[in-house]
Amino acid sequence: MPNALGGDGLGLDRVEDGDGLRHSAGSATVDGGAGAVLADPERRAAVHRLHRAIVDHTYGVARDAWARALPGLHATWEQLAEKYPARAWAGPAGPRTQPDGAWVADGNRRLNPEQNSEVDRGVTRIQEVGRQVIVPGMRAVEAEDASRCLAGLEHCFKGEDRLKEKVADQLKPPSDLTASKALRAIPDVVRFTFCYQETAYTNGVQVDVARLTSRGFELMKLKNTWTSDQYKGINTQWRERESGVRFEVQFHTWASLDAKELSHDAYNRLRGTEAQDEEREELESFQSRVNGKVPVPPDVRTIEDYPRKERNG
Repeated sequence: MPNALGGDGLGLDRVEDGDGLRHSAGSATVDGGAGAVLADPERRAAVHRLHRAIVDHTYGVARDAWARALPGLHATWEQLAEKYPARAWAGPAGPRTQPDGAWVADGNRRLNPEQNSEVDRGVTRIQEVGRQVIVPGMRAVEAEDASRCLAGLEHCFKGEDRLKEKVADQLKPPSDLTASKALRAIPDVVRFTFCYQETAYTNGVQVDVARLTSRGFELMKLKNTWTSDQYKGINTQWRERESGVRFEVQFHTWASLDAKELSHDAYNRLRGTEAQDEEREELESFQSRVNGKVPVPPDVRTIEDYPRKERNG
């Protein structure tokens, strides 16, 4: 059977949520297939408890292996960071507002005074909607299940300069967008992260997506990247219906969140234009090594992307 816990031998053979694990139970065989024979409810309950114990033990072993791997992965990143130091911007300062009200930053990014003021007003409105509507809604969803939580809530608003960088990029020719439209198109102006234990992840994500929908938030996009060797997790984009403000919700296990944070600088280097071929190859290899050690939640591939891709033929 395939290993359900990802690469590097973390864990046992695949275990499934439900009754899909084959056991011997006296004279009866327990199997999730059509030939299952198990008439005794007490025996079925006992086998289910056994199954849960095996699942919990399997993922406990995998979490321990991940914890043991982390120091070595951090050491590898320190070596890469020393080998390929980040290049500082050659200008006299970071992103800044000029005396005439324009905003400038690295990469020939610029907003004229009118665009800069337009973005400032938009950011103020986004933060008001976030504090008054979106954050309370997210906290209400969090309160419905104590087995998982929102992580890093204090960082839920993307920084103003980072937003202006994204707006400036979208306004570069031949774009005909206004600054307001460019700002509204950014999907993660407000962002959240739910974290789960592996064994509760798949069902937890499905339930929490339904809870967010019931709160009146509109799901715009869901991307399941647990099969990727560069990033493990599920990213979703939402819209607050009345204001139209978009926000992002990421769904992680504690290990996949660790992996995301550990490889964050490598990811930023790869998405930029600085890294040369040799560096990119090593950074991609590092990300693969990190994500290959992350325990993969059972049945997570059953969560499909939204909108679903059209199948040809």
